[in-house]
Amino acid sequence: MKQLIFYSTFLIGLFAFSTQAFSQDLVTIKIDAELSESYGRSIVNARNHYLIIDSPPPLSGPNEEINPIEILLSALGSCGVLVSERVAQELDFPLKGASATVEGKLDPRGVKGEDVNPRIQEFNINLALTGVSQEEANKLVDAIKKRCPVYTTLERSAPINLELELKNE
Repeated sequence: MKQLIFYSTFLIGLFAFSTQAFSQDLVTIKIDAELSESYGRSIVNARNHYLIIDSPPPLSGPNEEINPIEILLSALGSCGVLVSERVAQELDFPLKGASATVEGKLDPRGVKGEDVNPRIQEFNINLALTGVSQEEANKLVDAIKKRCPVYTTLERSAPINLELELKNE
């Protein structure tokens, strides 16, 4: 019995130590979102940068500003091109440009309240890179898949199809 208690205590201590050590490396990123005085519109504050975000048409929003799904897709695309830029610099690749077009496929009936899961079922990215070879581009794509926190988070929820396009300068 003493061995079991010791072993359990050891495991709990090991778990506490490992989660504590792991959590010390985590960074917290925070935004604040609140409804505005206009129906279907919210205001987001991220590090004192303000965004107006509208409800999409299925929620009867004004649809004049970017909506939450477009913000999500924007995060995926911008994270990809920024990681490409950083990794190209680290590896001394002659990257002259990077752009991404991102699509998400979902069933909007769930947003309207129907018994359908409204989650995005698939992401499609067209990544266009200028100034790098095919081999360098492949390394940049691998880096996006490993280092982009938005990509690595979203790939757990739905397939991400990434199409690479090399452009001439």
